[in-house]
Order: sequence, then C-alpha cells, then structure tokens
Amino acid sequence: MSFDPTSVSRRDALRITAAVGIAAVAGGHTAMEIIRRAGLHRVSVSKARLGTLVEIDVVHPDRDGAHEMIRGAFAEIDRLESILSRHRTDSALSMLNRAGEVIAPSHDLVTVLESALHIARMTDGAFDPTVLPLLEVHASSFSVSGRPPEPDVLRRTVQRVGHQNVVVSEERVALMRPDMGVTLDGIGKGYVVDRTVQALVRAGAERVLVDAGGDIASGGERSKEDPWRIGLQHPRTARLVGVVDLAGRSVATSGDYMRSFTEDRSHHHIIDPRTGVSPEETAGASIVAESAMEADALSTAALVLGPEKALLLLDGMAGVEGLLVTKDGEIHSTSGMP
Repeated sequence: MSFDPTSVSRRDALRITAAVGIAAVAGGHTAMEIIRRAGLHRVSVSKARLGTLVEIDVVHPDRDGAHEMIRGAFAEIDRLESILSRHRTDSALSMLNRAGEVIAPSHDLVTVLESALHIARMTDGAFDPTVLPLLEVHASSFSVSGRPPEPDVLRRTVQRVGHQNVVVSEERVALMRPDMGVTLDGIGKGYVVDRTVQALVRAGAERVLVDAGGDIASGGERSKEDPWRIGLQHPRTARLVGVVDLAGRSVATSGDYMRSFTEDRSHHHIIDPRTGVSPEETAGASIVAESAMEADALSTAALVLGPEKALLLLDGMAGVEGLLVTKDGEIHSTSGMP
C-alpha cells in the first residue's frame, strides 16, 4: 500500500508522528515531509535540567509558536526545580533539610511530599523519600575509600530513615527528627514532567512528548487516538524488551546502570531504605501509569522489591503495568504489559 504525502491531512500527520516514534521522525525524511505538507511543524529542544537531559517534542501548526511554548515549558521546569531540587541550596526542599521545617509550603512541595509518603506506605518503605542520609553515606564512602560504608555505619544511618517521621500539611512541612534528610529524586522529576506536559497542552500544543532522562509523558488533543510509541531498552544490551504506546499516559524506568558506584553495578544510586544497600536481584524496572510522578516512584520501588513482590503490588493497581529485568537477564511483567 502506498499513499501520496501531498494529500495527507493534519490528523493523518499527527497519527504518523505517533506511529513511527521519535527517533524515526527525527531521521525519517518521509515522515518529516508529511508533517510539513500537512502544515505542521515538529520542534524538539533538549536542555540540561533536573540533573539529566530534558527533551521536549511539540507538533504544532506554527513553528515560532511551538518554540514559544517550549520556552514557557522550560521556565516552568526552572520554577519547579527551585522548589523540589535538593541540589540547589536556595530550594524549598534544601531549606526543609537544613531547618527541619518549612512554614506555609508551596502547593507543589506539599503535593509531591504527600504522594511520596503515600507510595512509601503502599510499598512498605521500599520507596522512602527520607533515604537521603543513606545516599549521602554511600557517596561519601565510595568517594573517600572506593568501598561501601562499614556495616556499623549503615546500621546507624538506617535508623535516621523513616517516612513516618515526616509531617505534611498546607500550613507546615516538618521532619520530626533532627538528623533526617529528604530527597525527591525518585518522584519529583516525574511530577515536573507531568506539569510540563500540562503547561504545553494548555498552551495549545497538538501533540507533546516530554522525556527527562527516562521519565516520559505524553499529551495533546490527539494523544489518545494516536499514541506515541516508546521502546523499552534492555538494561544490559541494545535490544528492546518491550514497546509501549503512550496515549496520554506516562512511562518511567529505573536501573542499576544509571548511576553506579561500582563497575559490576552491585552498588548504585538506588538503595533499599530498609537495609541500606542496593537491591541484588533487579537490573531495571519500567512502569506505565497515568502520571509520570506515579511511574517514577513505582519504578524505584519495583527495583527495590524485586520481581515477585513488585508484580504482586503492580497487578493490584488499576491503570498500572510494569516490566522488570533481573541481573540474570530474566524478564518479568504484569499481565497487561506489552
């Protein structure tokens, strides 16, 4: 079957940009010609934000308008990063970690913390925003000695972790122990991606995809009918282990390869808050959910829980699917995961 790219409608062009995927659209002259002849423009901009590379793709009739939308989207990212980043000394989160309390916190901080605590309870602490002391002690130990922290140091540090000791309300956010610390690295990026997509759709973008280092969300008028197609890469090879269609939904991936302390990836940036060590069984976990924030946190929790417990949790959640790859290369997935 063939078709004439000169006669394609805007609706057809939107469907084609979804079906062939980002990489193919970027390098496929036929697809780009179809978009152009339909009076549409695909604009893609990448910038370093959120400790990773954030790529925003917008399909819109007006190229200049698309660029303006993307500028506004990055401004929203900057605003949220100034609240949620633990790496910025002037952020609200850094203030919370220094002072142990924030009075009249922003709506964004409250929303993300409440969601983080909810998922911490749901996963029995496999995900816990108060894991920061453990992350810091691991980073310090490997930086100084090239080795993991000593067992007695880990035992003392684990005692400083506990989501039960965080109080969140519209009036006040507080840490109930003086030696605690909060990181939103495993959930905040997903929230920022969600808000960025929402901002672009409100601005009038017809099709949107935002990718922040593996936290990906889609949106736009045609997104439910014509989903973006996203490939899930194996954590050890270049092959794909799955393909998901994002019809206005989100996917997030966590893996032991993203930031590892050791070459064999036995020690990495994802740490079980309950034990103080990196999980031994799983190499990568990808979650599809309604929001990038939920997918982000659940992918971290799934990596910690391991395939058996993770799939038991995910199979009981409406609208959530997951795929996990063990360090031995075994693939486990929920029943509805492509």
